[in-house]
Amino acid sequence: MSRLVRRSQPPTRNLQSAICNLQFAICLLAILVSSCAPATPTPGPTPTEAPFPTQPPAPRILTVEPNNLEVPRYEKFELVVSLEAVCDNPYDARQIDLSATFVGPDGKEWHIPGFWDGEKAWRVRFTPSAEGDWHYRVQVRDRNGVSEPQEGQFTCTPSDHHGWLQVGSWVDPAYSPRYLVHHDGTPFYGIGHCDAIALMAYGWSERDGLVLFKQMTEHGENMLVYWPVYGNPFFAQRHDTYSVPDLKTIDLVVENAERRGIYLVFTVWHHGLLRDSTHPWARNTAGQWETQNGFRALGSINEFFYNDEMWAWQENLYRYTIARWGYSRAIGLWQTISEIEGTNAWRYLTPWHERLNRYFVEHDPYRHPTTASKAGDVWWPSGYAVMDVPQMHSYASRNSATRTGLLIARWTRDMWKAEEKPNFIGEFGTNLEREQPRLLHNGIWAGLATGAAITPMEWNDNGSYGRMTPEMMEHMSHLATFVSDLPLAHLNPAPLEATTNSWDVRAWGMVSQDKTVAFFWVLDTRPGETRTGATVTLNGLASGGYTIRPFDTWQGIYLDESTTTADDSGMATITLPPFYRDIAVRVERAF
Repeated sequence: MSRLVRRSQPPTRNLQSAICNLQFAICLLAILVSSCAPATPTPGPTPTEAPFPTQPPAPRILTVEPNNLEVPRYEKFELVVSLEAVCDNPYDARQIDLSATFVGPDGKEWHIPGFWDGEKAWRVRFTPSAEGDWHYRVQVRDRNGVSEPQEGQFTCTPSDHHGWLQVGSWVDPAYSPRYLVHHDGTPFYGIGHCDAIALMAYGWSERDGLVLFKQMTEHGENMLVYWPVYGNPFFAQRHDTYSVPDLKTIDLVVENAERRGIYLVFTVWHHGLLRDSTHPWARNTAGQWETQNGFRALGSINEFFYNDEMWAWQENLYRYTIARWGYSRAIGLWQTISEIEGTNAWRYLTPWHERLNRYFVEHDPYRHPTTASKAGDVWWPSGYAVMDVPQMHSYASRNSATRTGLLIARWTRDMWKAEEKPNFIGEFGTNLEREQPRLLHNGIWAGLATGAAITPMEWNDNGSYGRMTPEMMEHMSHLATFVSDLPLAHLNPAPLEATTNSWDVRAWGMVSQDKTVAFFWVLDTRPGETRTGATVTLNGLASGGYTIRPFDTWQGIYLDESTTTADDSGMATITLPPFYRDIAVRVERAF
């Protein structure tokens, strides 16, 4: 319940506009009354009474309804809360703040923000991480104080889920800080692409949900770059009220991704929303500040990056994003900003990004890793220093599949050297149909072989950059087969020195911390006929005998095995079977 504050409105010009304004006011009143109760006026003193100060009533939690008293591990537990409080706007956490504290079987406390769903209820969404009994208490704060807590409990039961993604060393210091794992320590390698703006173009099925997600899981993909606010700009009209249909669509995508085992690179800001017509990029790609970003009601686009009130409402948006969707194991990474130099941040670029990144690090109770990007082939050391997962976008080689393999190998290895963190190429691709699927193929294998924690994410827009074809998805499937039993975070690999006997054949690889497991990828930079007689010399293995398992990257099958021996210096030479274009190889010590 709330005290309704009327905003001044411009005078109507005719009866029709007056009726529209009245209807809008009635709808707004209904929403606010359903969320917060109007404050009861306190009677004033009679002429014969002395005025005594009256303490405004504190807010109250009326009811808390759990969706279930038994919840499988890593699945959503939701509370629906009815309350009495005084507020003007349920989206402003400075006025009203619903939160819950959950205590697990191990005694650890989880502080979870609640949110107003825009329709009829306050909600708290939580994902338990441990089996056993959980206890919770719910409170609300408004301008008059904090409510008495409402308490409850539920039981977390076993499940087959592994939880949200984490950096390996966060879960276990023995795991690599350069690769990702699930919350329970299960290894993870990200295999996916970008369908940031055309997710729905693949269709929807009542039985299967999003068709794209179904196709992805059938081909071994588990990750997708997603721009939720591009297709569903829930704050397009106002910074202080959100569109319910758009919120519900994002809910649907997140829930369907979770169902299919897809981890989203969930993008908070894409560059277009923070760019106006004065920006150089506007000549080719119009900005959306004037049409799709409700923050324009607060001030200019330049003020967005430094003004205190602008930041306060950004905090409300980020808090809401975490509260509504952060519970889900489908949130793989928070991409705080995509291609930041495509915005009007200018000289505030670095401090604004650092502040934005820090908010998600400090306020997300699940600690989903953060990432962000500049545009094509631009190095960003100050950004890499603060984000959890450095990334680059690379389009400089988009006209050549061969050069794409070489460039992605270079950028990935450079990011490896720059920061001891997971890294990946967040976008690459081509608008030349003739280069596919080779360009996709070379990109994803080059990323794997040089230490990326996630495949380079090929850009699709359902327009000039096309969409994922069945043939392209088949190549994702082949790579998924190769990495399916490579527990990279557990192996804690480092770059492997690999040289070939021909100047036009290049090789890159990785070797486990104990030097007994390695893999490498070989690219023929002048593909024509089948390459024969190629050898690769590895330096950095533990001495002993090894099984060699060549992998046909175009057919997705292992070829005949062979053996080799690494000498006391750790060097071994391998003769490759005939191959066309490229080949991958697993090397495992046998004795």
